Amino acid sequence: MKHIKTFEELFDGAIKHEGYYANVIGDRGGETYMGVARNLHPDWKGWEYIDAYKETYGSIKRNFKIDVPELTQLVKEFYKTEFYHRYNIDKIKHGSLQEIIFDWCVNSGHWGARGVQRVLNQFFDEDLKMDGIIGFNTLTAINIHEPKDLFWEIKKARIRYYHKIAKKGKNHLFLEGWLKRIGKIDFDD
Repeated sequence: MKHIKTFEELFDGAIKHEGYYANVIGDRGGETYMGVARNLHPDWKGWEYIDAYKETYGSIKRNFKIDVPELTQLVKEFYKTEFYHRYNIDKIKHGSLQEIIFDWCVNSGHWGARGVQRVLNQFFDEDLKMDGIIGFNTLTAINIHEPKDLFWEIKKARIRYYHKIAKKGKNHLFLEGWLKRIGKIDFDD
């Protein structure tokens, strides 16, 4: 069985997909830094650093990394609280399942957790409440099923999910990136 992944490993994997600074027209999250969307998290302390940078240097280029250790630390703390602990990723007993579930929650919030619950209900004969909370019952279900089978069903579900939401608004602009993102996550025994 693949080792349990540390928060640092999961964070590093997700950040490869998130990139650094972005402010893409059509992105509901608006201005984004390392995956933290200003429209969704306007009170995040990291915006103070980003706004100070813009005041000093002007506009920020796409995917530019602001090299301030305190800002990177705020991003890590955000991911640890909002995704790693909130979705109990540390209690999942297989590294590949941790990675694909953590990444889906980072990318889609509670919709990612709901997606995992839907997979377990549809393909693994579970009867989980679709509440977007990875609590005791969902964790038990994740940990009792064959990791490889569950991983591939989650991966296919994410692809279907991205195609579905790409039909809304300007989301089609992001479909290629979402598919590349999920394409880079593979099962590791």
